[in-house]
Amino acid sequence: MVVKIVAISAVALILLIALIVGLVKGFTKTKTWATEYLFTVILSVLIYSLADLSGMKAWLAFALKIGTAVVFILVFALLSSRGKALIENCIANARKRSYYEQYGEREENVLQILDAIELGDEKAYKRLTRRQFPENRGGAGVADRICGGITLMIKAVVILGLIAAAVFVVLDFTRLPFVAEKLGGIYESGAWQFFSRFVMDAFIIGILFFAIRAGFRSGVISVLWVIVVLGMIGGSVYLSYWLSFNNASFIATAQSLANGALGGLSGSIAEVFNNLGMSNVTDVTVCQLVLTAALSLVLIIVSVVIGAIVGSIIGRARDGAAFSVIDGVFGAVIAFAVACGVMLLLGAVFYSISDLDMMSAFNDYMYYTASDGTVKPAAIASAFYTNNPLNSLEFIRNLPVRGWFD
Repeated sequence: MVVKIVAISAVALILLIALIVGLVKGFTKTKTWATEYLFTVILSVLIYSLADLSGMKAWLAFALKIGTAVVFILVFALLSSRGKALIENCIANARKRSYYEQYGEREENVLQILDAIELGDEKAYKRLTRRQFPENRGGAGVADRICGGITLMIKAVVILGLIAAAVFVVLDFTRLPFVAEKLGGIYESGAWQFFSRFVMDAFIIGILFFAIRAGFRSGVISVLWVIVVLGMIGGSVYLSYWLSFNNASFIATAQSLANGALGGLSGSIAEVFNNLGMSNVTDVTVCQLVLTAALSLVLIIVSVVIGAIVGSIIGRARDGAAFSVIDGVFGAVIAFAVACGVMLLLGAVFYSISDLDMMSAFNDYMYYTASDGTVKPAAIASAFYTNNPLNSLEFIRNLPVRGWFD
């Protein structure tokens, strides 16, 4: 009970701070990505929770669902930018009108300043030069403040919601006893039962959303460089894995750790994997994974540093508004295509082992029970999992992934 009160109080305080900051900054100076993302998720999920595409071909259904989400992303981004421009223009006009309404007072104040200088009245000079003439922002200024407060509150809610959802979902995936014992009430609550059915949809749309935004802001050259850096990171992880599981020196080091410093911990972790159905995982395997993670971390840091240095050089090369827009559009397209391709491949691989016990927790979030009692796949995420167009390809079905978990 105490934890719940503290959590609610903390959330309320964060929302209050967001409201105050938003009122001060105004809508035109507040980033609106969270609002755009939230409405994209709500409308996309709502449409395809109601629409029945079960009789449609997989590729067509995929294009329709993802295309709808992309359209909403672009429409809300356009509405946000045009809305800011409209409010800024109205505020500028109100300020201009206010300036001319106060023109007489301003001119009189200038004359009084000149008189104070001529008379040597230093006190009057300082008072008159410090006089402020507040410019009226009009009704648009009021709307700017109100919309800024609402927008920043929505942003706080979205960020807190994404963090909380990620934490609870990952904990649920572990199926550890203490999770059911301490958090069982949350997972059984009606609120979680309702919102959990949209977690994967929000996750998928979020990846597409940020891929498009990042691609547009960075440009095609930066996106291509990011792909190169991701390849370096992937190569670092593979090299670390290969060394840890194939090099005699690394294997000997893992055995030494299993018998020494990490003996108890590695055994406990191996037991968790065994309970998930991966009986071939031992304490030595866990230590090999630890070595893989440690070496990967070092190599990834090197790759990220190189990527940041080259990326900053590329960023400085983007001069000119027209070039930036064209470069941004191509960057957004490539980033979107890469994100879709990676998720399609991973989704098909996951679906190929979806009948294994270890995937039961994941499946709980990819399907939900409708009000009429029927089990339905996630509205948007199913396009990358249950209804993934790659599921029917022969090479996907013949991947040796299942053998890794037997």
